[in-house]
Amino acid sequence: MSGRADDIVIAGGGDVGLLTALSLRKLAPGTTVRVVDDFQREVPQVGKSTYLDIQRVLHGALDIDEIRFVSEVKPVWKASVYFRDWCESPPFQYTFDSADSFTGPQAGDLAGRSQFYYEALAGNADYESRAGELVEQAKSPWYYGRNGDLAKYDKFAYHLTTKRFNPFLRELCRERGVRLVDDEIVAVETTGSHIDAVRGEREGYEADLYVDATGFNRVLRSEQDAAFRTFDFPLDRAFNARIERPLSEVVPATVIESGDHGWFWQIDTYDNRDLGYVYASEFADEAAAREEFREFVADVAPDGVDPSVSADEMDTYEFTSGYHDRAWVDNCIAIGNAEGFVEPLQSTALTANASLGLALGEQLGGNDRVVDDGVRSAYNERVRETWESIYDFVATHYVYASGETPFWRRASSIDVSDRLERIIDLFDERGFDPAVVENPGEDLSDLAVFQPWDFFVVMRKLGASSQVHENGSRRDDGTFRRGAERYYREMREEVEASHLTTEEFYVGVLQGR
Repeated sequence: MSGRADDIVIAGGGDVGLLTALSLRKLAPGTTVRVVDDFQREVPQVGKSTYLDIQRVLHGALDIDEIRFVSEVKPVWKASVYFRDWCESPPFQYTFDSADSFTGPQAGDLAGRSQFYYEALAGNADYESRAGELVEQAKSPWYYGRNGDLAKYDKFAYHLTTKRFNPFLRELCRERGVRLVDDEIVAVETTGSHIDAVRGEREGYEADLYVDATGFNRVLRSEQDAAFRTFDFPLDRAFNARIERPLSEVVPATVIESGDHGWFWQIDTYDNRDLGYVYASEFADEAAAREEFREFVADVAPDGVDPSVSADEMDTYEFTSGYHDRAWVDNCIAIGNAEGFVEPLQSTALTANASLGLALGEQLGGNDRVVDDGVRSAYNERVRETWESIYDFVATHYVYASGETPFWRRASSIDVSDRLERIIDLFDERGFDPAVVENPGEDLSDLAVFQPWDFFVVMRKLGASSQVHENGSRRDDGTFRRGAERYYREMREEVEASHLTTEEFYVGVLQGR
């Protein structure tokens, strides 16, 4: 397919489909965008977790007013992924401001500073970043500044519930000229890999360009020829359920715990506590996995809350970890779960796909909506780099896992890329070298989402060592340590004194606006 993409049909009105529609309208002006789905179907109340880039997508590129968003969607602010128990390693956080850690105190040489960071990073809660401290104290990013104005620390992501988020996106689409078509697609007409038309129960839809955002159903993509690159994760099933939780007990982090056959999540949203178990069916049948999940739910239920979850109250998902090697084939682009899925350990799906929707809009808008092989190739490379970068980062958590069950022995021996092996070697050889962090070199230049620093932080917290720190002469003479202790003591006190809890923000501040 070559020509102009003036008329675009998006199949699927989930969060990713709607975000892609908003991106196309914003970044490729003049485009007619229709989203076709059964909009009478009830939106499921599923908790979704994001990472830091979601703020750039929503409030930057898409220009969504933050106060309106907070008022209508009611997110819970997420400061980190908190590994409360990962294969019995000490609890640790992967925060969104880890690269800012230890930047407060400026005394001491860089070598001494990196050595101190290396030593303190391994399980020392006295040296949490600001985001980490907000989690420790169960605070939100909102606070009152010295002038009395409401302010916000900006290194946060969101916990969302689709029951609030999806209707908000629908309304925004209507306001911005996206047509939402209430129809269910029942057939796809093709010539080879070219989509000629899609047929709904009510009528047919022809367009210059089609976007498949139908999730794992892959209604359009299944009609095309696109190879699937499978990742080596053994995980392929998930349970999901929700229990009650008072707003006063919100944890502002995605909480992770390992199980015998996979791992559990806890995502606190405004409405409830969203819980899940991602497991490998190769090592546990459904009944055993359900029982293990119920035990976890009972463990994390707040006092006074009924922790019982029936089979009918559990949503069940099946997935294959991997992605299609070409997201854009002929006149159809797959996005979201229709294109690929890694696994949810670092909450990458929604944010990564929202970012790819922006990239699609930028690609079309920057080329005046003209589509050719170069445009498709550039977008496909962006998608590949995104998924490969996520796979490498998530794989790092398993490389350093130490579980003794058959699942964990299998998971800790997964195949890793040459790039991840290079990152591991680089940490061993150079450690927390600022030059590596700022300029990782050409062999790591295609890391699209997570950068070497992110890998180094997680590796160190999972017990990785670096010969340059273990055997070298880098030492702090105490100057930097004294400055760091003062800096973090003052920061902890400031968080305690000035930051609001989630409940204080919603009940005290937002209701009074």
